[in-house]
Amino acid sequence: MSNSIVFVANYLYLLPVALFIGYAFATKRRKEFMILSFLVLPTSYLLGVLAGHLFYDPRPFVVSHSTPLFPHAPDNGFPSDHALLTGTLAALLTAFSVPLGLLMWFLAFLIGAARVLAGVHHALDIAGSFAIAGASTLAVRAFLKRFRQNEPNVV
Repeated sequence: MSNSIVFVANYLYLLPVALFIGYAFATKRRKEFMILSFLVLPTSYLLGVLAGHLFYDPRPFVVSHSTPLFPHAPDNGFPSDHALLTGTLAALLTAFSVPLGLLMWFLAFLIGAARVLAGVHHALDIAGSFAIAGASTLAVRAFLKRFRQNEPNVV
């Protein structure tokens, strides 16, 4: 069981990345998808970095003096990089394909849960990452909608 948790916590994020890249090549709305992605991904990352500077959440194994299922630096656990990436990819894909977006959210939650079970994150780290991912996507979409209203020739 612990080997499965370690695998999901450390390596399953590659599946959402592959699905995201595959969708980017397969969609007929490629230009719109790429524009949104190129704006949302760095926005989400920068908000994650800012959140990490504003809020410090010691890793569970540091607080409980326990051993996580795999070695990890005893640094700030907020937000979870794995959850931030997979949540952002899920939020982006949900904007274009709800069924694929739901699959991506399922994978993101699975990865987040595995990182909690592995003892390297608190649930707050995961939830915060998903909130940042969703907020970044909604904010950029709202910006683009407003921008498109002012510039009718822009995608």
